[in-house]
Amino acid sequence: MKLTTQAYCKMLLHTGKYPHCAVNGVLVAEKADARKRREGEPLLLIDCIPLFHGTLALAPMLEVSLSLIDSWCKENSYVIGGYYQANERAKDSRSLWCDSRADVTCCPDQVAEKVASRIAEGCNDATLIMVDNNRLSVECEDPAIIVYEHIDNKWKRRDMHSDYCEDWHEAQRITANLLDCRSYESLVDFDNHMDDIRNDWTNPEINKAILHLC
Repeated sequence: MKLTTQAYCKMLLHTGKYPHCAVNGVLVAEKADARKRREGEPLLLIDCIPLFHGTLALAPMLEVSLSLIDSWCKENSYVIGGYYQANERAKDSRSLWCDSRADVTCCPDQVAEKVASRIAEGCNDATLIMVDNNRLSVECEDPAIIVYEHIDNKWKRRDMHSDYCEDWHEAQRITANLLDCRSYESLVDFDNHMDDIRNDWTNPEINKAILHLC
């Protein structure tokens, strides 16, 4: 799995906009890429769609959101290929779901595993990403994510030292720039969209800002 700068940046902007809340969202890949990759090639997750902040487990809202995203993906030849979540507090990075290395990881809860497993039903290489609260900073000095893959119907943590960004130096520079400029204030998630349907959850303005800095 690899993340484009746009996908990584929007995940961190979502987390930065709501530092007091848990947040989640999905990641999309090009359908052709998901189907035609040669064995061993990583799935490239090209964009991030922010879902909710605060309460993440409301099933009706999740169903509506995923249905809208799925329709948008079909129109644009995309496929939902991943799920991300950031816990509410740094201490939430440790839980009963963690293994013996819990002090350096961020662990998926039942909500994360359930949604990610649903995505895995439609994408064999689906990825579950937990944002590591302990590594979050405006400077973005280190990748702030922990990646899990679906193996034998279980979510298992991948090597945390692997480079999961298509271009980490670019992702770090642009994410730090947008966090410093407080660009996250204009980021729209599905909670914002449902409050006012004029709010565009594809975040075209954020996408333009990232492209401008590339």
